[in-house]
Amino acid sequence: MRCTPLQLLLLLLACICTPYTHAASILIIESYHKEYPWTDHCNKGIRSAIGNKHKIQQFYMDTKRLPATAFDDAATRAWNTYLTLKPDLVILADDNAISRLSERLGKTNIPVIFLGMNANPRRYGIHKLANFTGVLERPLFKRSLLFVDQLLKDLPKRKILVLFDSSHTSVATIEHINRSKLSMTIGRSHVEFKLITNIVEWKSLIKASKAKGFDAIFIGLHHTIVDENTDYVSPAQIMQWTKLNSPLPHFGFWDFSIGSNGNVGGYVLDGFLHGQLAGKLAMKVLSGTPVSKIPYLHDKKGQYMFSLSGVERWKLHIPEKVRQQVIWTN
Repeated sequence: MRCTPLQLLLLLLACICTPYTHAASILIIESYHKEYPWTDHCNKGIRSAIGNKHKIQQFYMDTKRLPATAFDDAATRAWNTYLTLKPDLVILADDNAISRLSERLGKTNIPVIFLGMNANPRRYGIHKLANFTGVLERPLFKRSLLFVDQLLKDLPKRKILVLFDSSHTSVATIEHINRSKLSMTIGRSHVEFKLITNIVEWKSLIKASKAKGFDAIFIGLHHTIVDENTDYVSPAQIMQWTKLNSPLPHFGFWDFSIGSNGNVGGYVLDGFLHGQLAGKLAMKVLSGTPVSKIPYLHDKKGQYMFSLSGVERWKLHIPEKVRQQVIWTN
């Protein structure tokens, strides 16, 4: 007996919405590499929400360390992994994986959860895909900047330098703060943004920051900066140099950037909580909720995090109300 189009549609919906009473297979396609702190923290958050019932496998595109010319090849290998594993659900982590795989996955019936998306979903056509939902990455920039503005309250006027590498992720990230990507005023602080490609410019800007009238620095993403031979410079090496040579205290937007060999502190985005949100969405889908019924989420709160050694070095006064909420690192 042939099914009518309506019967076929109802059958398809039943397949999509049926809870997984058995162990489901989940493929996480990562934009970056396993050791990248943001990826590590997000993965721990995802696993905390999903638990041990379901089988999780991962593919790493490694786009923090590969040249941009190799991204499409990495995406093809990720797609081939998907075709081989035939998972029940896919999680796409961060913009490089999302931008290169969403169109292909959008043509399937597989439920897809994204996280770490800095760009507007419309840029990738995600808003048209009924099998996609996820967590938008919206670092709490303005709250972070306002907090540091409070730390510098003894100065009548404040001037803050914000440094990012020139990656697509950085550009998309800054657009959420200020579309001009040049400067803005927040609180009583004048904020200037710089997108940097090479380490020579990075060092020059930091060394000259105090002489140019800046009072503090914010360091965002710095993972695609190259040297004079266009070889990528280790992010750890960049932060170590910055710590030793910066004439000003430098703050961060992400939890993984804070520490004795990193930024002094800030009101930061927590990768674990971000991943946990994505994991909870995955569990909703596996419990039978249609993807199309699940709205996008974004991070609504951050975490005060500071380095003890950094606070002591720069003699920063953290308000008592904030101190009670701080996660301290060495």
